[in-house]
Order: sequence, then structure tokens, then C-alpha cells
Amino acid sequence: MRSDTRRLRVIAAALASLAVATGCTGNTDTLTLAEASKQLITDGDKLVASQALASTGSATVTERAGEDSEAGCLKGQVQRFFRAQGDLKAPPNVRSPGGAAALMSSWLRLHSYEKIVDDLDLRDASLGMAVLRHPTTGITFLITIRDEPKPNILIVGKTRCYGRDG
Repeated sequence: MRSDTRRLRVIAAALASLAVATGCTGNTDTLTLAEASKQLITDGDKLVASQALASTGSATVTERAGEDSEAGCLKGQVQRFFRAQGDLKAPPNVRSPGGAAALMSSWLRLHSYEKIVDDLDLRDASLGMAVLRHPTTGITFLITIRDEPKPNILIVGKTRCYGRDG
């Protein structure tokens, strides 16, 4: 059990590092922070309301890109976050965290998001993950589905980093 917890922490740290590295790069200068935030909220709300999520569980939005955050950005830069969390509806012996993450990943891919991490490298029997980024908006989503602990479903979306003046 301890090794599982340690493994989850290592994976989370690796993905956080990847998110930081990818959040401050790219050629998405066409959107302002306000425009990217609006798109992040739209995409996040649609993902939370999607049949892909409803077929495996439910989630509630806990943060809707309302505040600037310096986390993961260079000095003088900010980004916005969309967060949702919830629980799977089927018991552990019926559902697959990897399958649930793949289903939500497919929904994002249908909306022009591209995988930036191969989820098969992160998946095991009790954990499924997906990391996708939109090529023109620079918005990144990290989906984590796990057997335990609750909440089982964790969704984090973020804009890229922008200069303070947006």
C-alpha cells in the first residue's frame, strides 16, 4: 500500500513538472489571458457535463479560472486553473480507472486536444491518467482517475503562462 502511495506521488510530481515545462512555451500568442480563460471554462464545463464523464461517474467544478496564479510560471507571469473532482459510480471490481481516463481523453481529442503524455506509461490497475493540450489555445488538461482515495476523479485544466498584463 505504501509503495502505491509513493508511486502516485512520483507520477504526480513528474506530471506537475511536465505541466510547468509545457505551460510556459508554445506559439499560442494569439489569445489573451481573458480569452484563454473563457475557453478553458467552456471546455472544462463541457467535459464535466459530457456523456464520457457521466458514463463513469460525476464531478463538480471546484475552481473556474477566476484568479491569476503564479504557480508554475516564470516571474512576472500568471495562468488560470479549472478544477473539478468527483467519484466513480461503479464499484472497483466493475470499473477501470484507465478505461475511464481513456474515455474522457477521447472526448477531449474529439475537441482538437492532443495527447502530450502516453497514458499507457502511467496506467496501472488502480490508476488512469491523461494529459492533453490544445495546439492553438495552449490549454492543458490533466485527468486522473483512481480507485482510492476519494475523490476518484480529478480534472485540472490550465492556460499557458501569460505576462501579467495578459
